[in-house]
Amino acid sequence: MNLFRVSLIGTGGGYGESVVVQLGMNNWMVVDSCIDPVTKESLPLEYLKSLGVHIETEVKLIVCSHWHNDHILGIDKLLEECKSATLAFAVTSDKAKFLEFIGLDSRNDKLLSHTSSTDIMAKCLNIVNQRKIPVKTILQDRVLYSRNDERNDIKVIALSPSDAVISDFGTEISELMRNYVPCSNRKIIVRSPNEKCVVLQVSVNGYTAILGGDLETSEDNKRGWLCILDNCSCISKNSASLYKIPHHGSENAYEKRVWDEMFNHNLLVGQLSPFINGKVCLPTKDMLNIFIKNVTHLYITSFDILNKPKKRDNSLQKAIRTFNPTLKEIPFRKGIIENYIDLDVEKCTWKTNLHGKAFEIDNEFISKI
Repeated sequence: MNLFRVSLIGTGGGYGESVVVQLGMNNWMVVDSCIDPVTKESLPLEYLKSLGVHIETEVKLIVCSHWHNDHILGIDKLLEECKSATLAFAVTSDKAKFLEFIGLDSRNDKLLSHTSSTDIMAKCLNIVNQRKIPVKTILQDRVLYSRNDERNDIKVIALSPSDAVISDFGTEISELMRNYVPCSNRKIIVRSPNEKCVVLQVSVNGYTAILGGDLETSEDNKRGWLCILDNCSCISKNSASLYKIPHHGSENAYEKRVWDEMFNHNLLVGQLSPFINGKVCLPTKDMLNIFIKNVTHLYITSFDILNKPKKRDNSLQKAIRTFNPTLKEIPFRKGIIENYIDLDVEKCTWKTNLHGKAFEIDNEFISKI
């Protein structure tokens, strides 16, 4: 079918999220990857296969929004099977230095704090090198994919990261490498990748979605959401009708101007995935109350109000109390929000399929939190 489909896969518990987008007919893109913690399989890859997508030829673009384990796990397996896909991610302007750091991280993983993501990135770069297809570097206002034929006009544009953020990243990589001591057991401390996160504007036949990744806000309009609002030349203001809400709906990713200036509120659909890990539980009740006032429909991939762990065997529970009383179970709650528009129907609005633990949030639900 000729659909514009935006599917958010979320897992709860900090296991990650991914967005799979059908760009009309047989054109697909994937933003980030997450895995099933039991099978270790890439969830967007499983989802594509369940839809009958021809993985080798129909997936055109794979985007790594930022360098965080909960957004990158399994992306190497995804890229390996999507043989026609271009890999795109934001990288420091000093590419040689970045590649050197990737290699250093991969070889010395016992000493580094984010080994999984960098090891996976090294595998992705090996796949790309073998195919002799260059990585597409993401920066603000760059078109990552476009297609215009008799049925569809498709455009995927990066709204971030900015030049200032990319420059900062180059400095950060230099510092990390300079401070690395091979004989030391200390970990390298890496600053949060969220400020470097890629935000995408995806448009098909005049319908627009904003995929917010984990980008946070900033008081500096050279960075974060204010930079997008003030400096993007490609942004289509007051036109987007679907928003993948950034950073699990956290307060540090909320910028009121984004909601006021970027969206058509009469048609707006909001998607988000939760983050529940120990004492951290996102989104909060306060943020949900803000979101629901600004959207027509608000969906979440899962959310366990009571957050009760599974009942354990008595002997196991006793052992936990004795040896590790602070141990907490992190729930795996897979859900998929599938919003789609039939591009062959004039003036179509978003329709929705919900899978797994996904559901629509309403005021009654929020009142129970």
